[in-house]
Amino acid sequence: MGCCCAAKAIDATEALNAVKTEAPEVIIDGEIFEFAFAFTRDQVYFTNYRILVKDSQGFTGSSVAWKTIPYTAIKAFWVETAGSLDSTVELGYFPSGISQGEWSRDFEMPSQALSVSFKAGTGEGATDLFALQRLLNSKLFTPGGAAVEVAPQPESMEEGGAMSSFMDVLGGDAKAIDPKIVEKQLKVDPPILLADEEVDMAFKCGRDTVALTKCRVLVMDVQGLTGKKVKYMTYLWDSFKAFSTETAGSFFDRDSEIKFWTSISHTNQNKFGMDLRNSSTDIVAIQRYLSDMILGQDEAPPSAQASAAEGQADAGGGWQAWLAGDSRQVDAVEANKTFHEQQPILQGSETCEMAFKAARDMILFTTKRIVLIDPQGLTGKKVSYTSVPWGSVQAFAVCSPGSFLDKDSEMKIWTDIFYDDHTEQEEYGEDETRTIWVADPGLSEISVDFQKDKVDLQAIGRYLASRCSNLGSKSSVPDGVVEVTVEDGLLSTGDPGLLEGFLSFLGSDYRQVDPNEMDAKLQNDCCMGLPDEKVQAAFVCGRDTVLLTTHRALKIDVQGFTGKSVLYLSLPWTKVKDYMVESAGSWDMDAKMCLYIKSAWYNREHGPGLEIDFSKGRSDTVAIQKFISEQVIGNADGTSALPREILSEQPEGAIGSFLSWLGDDNKQIPREEATEKFKSDPAILLPDEDVDIAFKCDRDYILFTTKRYIRVDVQGWTGNKVAYWSTPYKAVPCFEVTGAAANPFDQDAEIKLNKDIGTAAFDVKKNQGDIMSVYTFLNKKCVLDRAKK
Repeated sequence: MGCCCAAKAIDATEALNAVKTEAPEVIIDGEIFEFAFAFTRDQVYFTNYRILVKDSQGFTGSSVAWKTIPYTAIKAFWVETAGSLDSTVELGYFPSGISQGEWSRDFEMPSQALSVSFKAGTGEGATDLFALQRLLNSKLFTPGGAAVEVAPQPESMEEGGAMSSFMDVLGGDAKAIDPKIVEKQLKVDPPILLADEEVDMAFKCGRDTVALTKCRVLVMDVQGLTGKKVKYMTYLWDSFKAFSTETAGSFFDRDSEIKFWTSISHTNQNKFGMDLRNSSTDIVAIQRYLSDMILGQDEAPPSAQASAAEGQADAGGGWQAWLAGDSRQVDAVEANKTFHEQQPILQGSETCEMAFKAARDMILFTTKRIVLIDPQGLTGKKVSYTSVPWGSVQAFAVCSPGSFLDKDSEMKIWTDIFYDDHTEQEEYGEDETRTIWVADPGLSEISVDFQKDKVDLQAIGRYLASRCSNLGSKSSVPDGVVEVTVEDGLLSTGDPGLLEGFLSFLGSDYRQVDPNEMDAKLQNDCCMGLPDEKVQAAFVCGRDTVLLTTHRALKIDVQGFTGKSVLYLSLPWTKVKDYMVESAGSWDMDAKMCLYIKSAWYNREHGPGLEIDFSKGRSDTVAIQKFISEQVIGNADGTSALPREILSEQPEGAIGSFLSWLGDDNKQIPREEATEKFKSDPAILLPDEDVDIAFKCDRDYILFTTKRYIRVDVQGWTGNKVAYWSTPYKAVPCFEVTGAAANPFDQDAEIKLNKDIGTAAFDVKKNQGDIMSVYTFLNKKCVLDRAKK
């Protein structure tokens, strides 16, 4: 993939038979190769389930990496025709979980896309590019769909005056054009659309065109002097994480704007937009259309935690609103009426439940989204409406004000939108400068300051919890996740002693306390809990507290000298991508818990999610691990994906075991043995969870269970310190398995999981494991199961 030479089309049936012979475990039952291509030593297959890549590696090519990209992992794709002097065409796509490089201040972030170039033309080995386009259409889109409101569009493609058209090209302004003409063109020459796909809206700027259909946003970029080279970029509606519309301003501001934010993890490719000539577009109608496509048209249930402040008179924000930008709560009922009637940006099925206003800016909490309203310019006629669906929120926090000098409280919301960046010039050496890239939060973080006496911060905290923190995987869990004894109102698994207690204080270690007592405090004292939310485990360290509830992990961080400023940070269980629990060792004073979320700016500024250390002997880490598993993966399919197990019959021997330990190479062990061990010693598996494939290296284990991937890392001389890393299969969009080369110098194969956050990879000793059984297993868990949903 991404090879500089053009791929040549080969017979798909012959390619399928060759793979069945070479690596039968790679093939899914009923899988058909629709297209097959070869370039140099590698091949790529487009099947009815996925894109499958055969990547021959090493000097001889005997080591082969089989890479799977399910169609369900693709967020956007494009096809690009050949230009006048080009001999190749191109197909590219953006899959989840695969990165070509991370952000750096020293160079521009590399694209996340994968692409393949094909031989153009009609001769031997040439590719029908639009046949590939039609295949992706059939796999990524469901034809039809509910009808949406579409404003009347122009019925012709009249260009208007010459000067107007010239100014549009100079300013990059697009104008609305007849969608039926665009639709007719894109079904014939070239055949981009599905047979029953209708273009609802279309906009044209110069030679470029954007079409909105019920399946996608299609951006057509005409390149070169002749215009023969055209890039047809498709964005799936499901890939959009936020959108905005901006009205035109005063007399000299002649254009409006629409902008989209996608789920692509890249500073530039995470968004795109276009300016629209105001005289030819109804920006309010476009806003409603985008709302229907991205938010859905169905009714969203109201939140019982909404505090509408109905009838509350707005006394204004004073100097804090104008100078500090602090917001105050206003009547949500009145705001609901305004933004349905006077400025109709809300859906008919949508209700504004809470509203806040600064000087001119407003924030709306509706049943479907957060709306950021930003009037611009002296007149305020130019207004930006930015919508962030609740599903994009990964974590949230509210912070109460501190002492009497602290006049504002604060709310932070972190999304799964990637952050932005901009370039600056930095001095470098003597009289030299260089370009650096500086990160900006963008929509990855939404931060709002409130006037402390003009908002109900507890109501905001409860409302965010009701919208973002759904009940975990299990509808009910047992009261108290550990067996403990009560001592002076605290729960304890043993007396830590004075010295250990002092060291725990210095090391910021948490100890477990009565969850029922903390549940009462959450519901009554700080009023941040939901009515149906129950604290299942509670830990304190000094003035700080961490609660594990049925809905979320909640950290209560008391700040400042007076302790009046308190941060309430929430990580919903439904947003946890990975988690780890680590026991204390013989000489260690603490155990550890880590929860990982996917939120680029949060991860950059605050770490992977939530990490806390436990005082040794003051928490049951195995019970905590099982509780988190219940919430994150409890309702995952627990059926086996492997009907039988094949183990190597070749003994490794003492020397082989030593070399495996040196090379960190694993060998496969019986799954029954692994299941029995981790059902009891320690009991980290859930009652309906079994191990399907197990590998072992010295004291460490790799487990593929019926519900998740687990890495067991045993540390220290005594082995008492053990870390249990868990990844749900729903957080593994793509994967690959690389076999060992046919030479005595390559002693291991590799298995790699491309996760939502990072990768997980491990080596398997040659002839000491059936690595292709992992492929069969992941085909079921990450391809077939996901395709059924």
